[in-house]
Amino acid sequence: MFAPDWSNGSYERIAPQLLPAARIAVALADITSGTRVVDIGCGSGNATLLAAGPGVRVTGIDPAARLLAVADARATAEGKVITFRSGTAIATGLTARCADVVMSVFGLIFEPDAAATARELDRITAPNGRIVLTAWLPGSALDEINAEAMRTYAAAAGSPARPAGGMDWHDPDSVADLLRPYEFTVTAQRHTLAFTADSPQGYWELSAHHPFAVTTWELFNQHGLLEGLHSRTIDILERVNEEPDQMRFTAPYQVLVAQRTAPDRP
Repeated sequence: MFAPDWSNGSYERIAPQLLPAARIAVALADITSGTRVVDIGCGSGNATLLAAGPGVRVTGIDPAARLLAVADARATAEGKVITFRSGTAIATGLTARCADVVMSVFGLIFEPDAAATARELDRITAPNGRIVLTAWLPGSALDEINAEAMRTYAAAAGSPARPAGGMDWHDPDSVADLLRPYEFTVTAQRHTLAFTADSPQGYWELSAHHPFAVTTWELFNQHGLLEGLHSRTIDILERVNEEPDQMRFTAPYQVLVAQRTAPDRP
């Protein structure tokens, strides 16, 4: 299975485009003074910093050391006290029942072991806690672009980028089934997120900073595949572009809220 090193590249240059989704996730988390928040896959800190209001204890978890340093520097610049530490969705390194709110804005979707993720979410979530996560809905231009990248990786590496099957994190029924043994109920809201650039080529150039691109584009180029990926990506962007004088397309996503239904759970 392919897994990019998220410390590669400059993901913090791309993360601002995801900020509206982080705002919605934080709003639905219903965070108040005294809330203990854990943000899994915090990246450069979009949701982590938004959650860090007065009296809120926030911990950001990410496997990428460089992004944790970026997020920590942002928190310091904003005068916010946040704990950042290395970890993953299946091994946060946190104590049991430490979080009233667990958030993950497009983070859990990269974890292939859904069952292990569910066990860790259950372990760290407080008896009356909730989980708020975002996941892309299939069928959008973003989905097309990512699929082209995955097919190109498979052609270059001789193996698929992801194993067959996997978890549909966007599907509330699938997430409800996954979390039902741990006594959560799941609700979902559909939203859309706009991606913008000065042109389709500008979007391609921005995507060059993504850890996936930094990890794979040289490999694609060695196999003579990068030019074709570029051409197909530009074709998709030109087809879906919503603004004649710049680049703009929207991608739908789900925000899922899983609420623990057994407050007296030990």
